[in-house]
Amino acid sequence: MPGAIDPGIGLGLGLAWALVLGTSFAACRRNQPPPAPAKPILGAIVLRDVTPGGHSPPSFDGAFLEHALRERLLGTAMFSFANVADAGSAPVDDLHVQIATEAVEVGAKGEAHARVRLRLDGRSSEAPGELSFDLAGEGTERYAIPRVRSGSAQAAIFDGLVLRVAGDLVDGFVVHRRLHDGPVAAVAAALAADGGELRDEAIRTVGERKLQQESPLLLKLLSDPDESTRDAALGALIALGDRRAVTELARTRSLRDRHEMRKIIEAIAILGGQEADDYLSFVAATHDDDEIRAAAGAARARLQRRDGDAAGPGP
Repeated sequence: MPGAIDPGIGLGLGLAWALVLGTSFAACRRNQPPPAPAKPILGAIVLRDVTPGGHSPPSFDGAFLEHALRERLLGTAMFSFANVADAGSAPVDDLHVQIATEAVEVGAKGEAHARVRLRLDGRSSEAPGELSFDLAGEGTERYAIPRVRSGSAQAAIFDGLVLRVAGDLVDGFVVHRRLHDGPVAAVAAALAADGGELRDEAIRTVGERKLQQESPLLLKLLSDPDESTRDAALGALIALGDRRAVTELARTRSLRDRHEMRKIIEAIAILGGQEADDYLSFVAATHDDDEIRAAAGAARARLQRRDGDAAGPGP
C-alpha cells in the first residue's frame, strides 16, 4: 500500500526514539546538581549549671534562655523550622548548654562572670552536610549593686550575659561555616574587610582551602600593622607553601626585632628553598643575639635534613 510503513521499520524507529529520549533524560539527570541535604531539626535544648563548688551563683531563667537560644539558632538558617514530631528521616540535633557563673562584688560595684559551652549533639553527624560544633567562651558584665538589690534583677544581668556569650559563639560559628563551606567570593569579600576577626578568619580559610589566587594579598598582609593579622597571613602562606613569603619576610623584618625574629625563623625553615637556607645561614652567622643565632642554626639544620630526606638516597 502506498505510504504504508513497514512494521519492522516502525518498530525500529520506535526503539531508536526511545533510546534517544532515554539518553537525553539520563544526561539531564546527570547535569542536574544533587539535591541539597536536608537541614537538621533543632531538638531539645538542655541547660546545665556547672558552676564550681564554693560559689553561689544567681539562678538563671532556664525557660527564657532556652527560648532565646532556640530563636537565635533558628535565625541562622542552619536548621529546619519543622517540629521534632514531624522529623521523619530528617536528622534531629540537641543543643547541650553548660553554664558557669560567678558574681564578684566589692563595695557598691559588682561584676558578673559567665562561662558558656555549647555542644550540638552529633545525631546528624553521619548525615550529608552534617552539622556539629563544640564551642566555649566567656564574658563579664559590670553593674552597680544598689541597682540590683533584688535577686531577680541580678539574675536578669546574668541571663543577658549568658545569652550574649552564647550568641557570640553562634555568630562566630556561622561566619566560620560560611567561609569554609560557602563560595570563594565570600572569602574574598571578608579579606577586603578593614581588619578584625572576620578578616583574620578569612585569611586562615585561604590556607585551609588552598586558595592560591589570594596569595598576593597575603604577601601584602605580612606587613600589616596588626600582629595577629601578620601571623594569620604567615600561617596561610605556609599552608599554601608559597616561598615568596621568604623574600617578603627577609625584606620587611628587622634583624633587631627579636620578638619577630623568633617567630619567623621557624616559618622560613618550613617554607624551605635556597633563599630560606641562605637567610638562616646569614642569621646564624651574624646575629648579635646568641639565642637567635642558635635558633637560626637549628632551623637551618632541620631544613637541610628535610630537604635531604625528600631527595632520597643518592645513586
